[in-house]
Amino acid sequence: MFFTVPFLLLASVYGYPAWRLQSALAPVPLVAWFWTAATIVMALLPVALFVTMRTTDVPENWRRPIAWVVYVGLGGAIILFDVVALRDLLWGAVWLVERAVPTDLLPAGQRADWFALSAIMCPGVTILLSGFAFYQARRRPPVRHVTVRIPSLPRDLDGLRIAHITDMHVGPTIRRPFVEVVVATVQELQADLIAFTGDLADGPVAELASEVAPVARLSAPLGVWFCTGNHDYYWDARGWMAKIDALGLRLVSNGHGVVTRGDARLVVGGLPDPAGITGLPDDPRHTPDADAVFAGAPEGTRLLLTHQPVIAIAAGDANAALTLSGHTHGGQIFPWSLLVRLQQPIIAGLHRREEHPDWIYVNRGVGYWGPPMRLGAPSEITCLTLRSD
Repeated sequence: MFFTVPFLLLASVYGYPAWRLQSALAPVPLVAWFWTAATIVMALLPVALFVTMRTTDVPENWRRPIAWVVYVGLGGAIILFDVVALRDLLWGAVWLVERAVPTDLLPAGQRADWFALSAIMCPGVTILLSGFAFYQARRRPPVRHVTVRIPSLPRDLDGLRIAHITDMHVGPTIRRPFVEVVVATVQELQADLIAFTGDLADGPVAELASEVAPVARLSAPLGVWFCTGNHDYYWDARGWMAKIDALGLRLVSNGHGVVTRGDARLVVGGLPDPAGITGLPDDPRHTPDADAVFAGAPEGTRLLLTHQPVIAIAAGDANAALTLSGHTHGGQIFPWSLLVRLQQPIIAGLHRREEHPDWIYVNRGVGYWGPPMRLGAPSEITCLTLRSD
């Protein structure tokens, strides 16, 4: 499934627009042949990138340009898929109206011209949308302020502010300058506590250590807390666990820590991502165990960090007043959020857990994975303020 699903998605993303546009424009056979060949090559490039990134013999100064070309191409292909699909839906609506009402919405002589013109316009619209999506992904992540009302919140925790970041994905296209901007924005909030819910980087520690270094400047009176995401286990998991500690992030994995504010306690727990089962199979701290997170914890308001919303939902019995998650990127490029929803029950925002009085907040992330584009799912740094209900 790990290879089959991406293969089918790539075949659809690249193949569907090529098929529909060629059908509309009817290019001469030679052009159609080159067009099809180019489509197949572009569809295979992400696979080639995966291989090169996993091969240590390929120098970084080769991997990064390849990554930029492949990821920008993939993002453009996804948006072209959206544009062509929308075009087909509109033409389908015209066809249905004409069948329902015995009339021609377009004169017969103009129909073929409009059909071809709409196909010609698709690449231009895609370029404009891709440029906007690129800007959305690469800009300084905006701060989203959210108030969370918690029943029986102690007076000393009323007004406590949590800066929540997730899914930074430092790697081939996200480097130190972007990390510095994120860190500076978080520090400007002067939050009481900082929560980082996983996916720090995509690549070897030796290659990205200097790129993630600004994260060490994160600081807050009640600490900077970290739980692992799936990508934290894909590249030298043991090395990244050591690096997370060296950056001054307090890793909570199947455990908790306690901080005080006045006379009130805040108990911060963390669940590791299930990828830890294969990433660090010999370390039980990286196999999710919801019962172990708050085992032996003192009385206090519970804050739970876990990367995936589906894991947060499953950990309902932990009785956390607030759970923070990420992972989804809000779908990153619409309408792929519809596919994300097949795996994750919550895509973004603040939600009350079913049958429980507590809250889950899902952050859309500061970075991105793969294409350096976001469309319909802007990045965010969240500042959550706790208030008594």
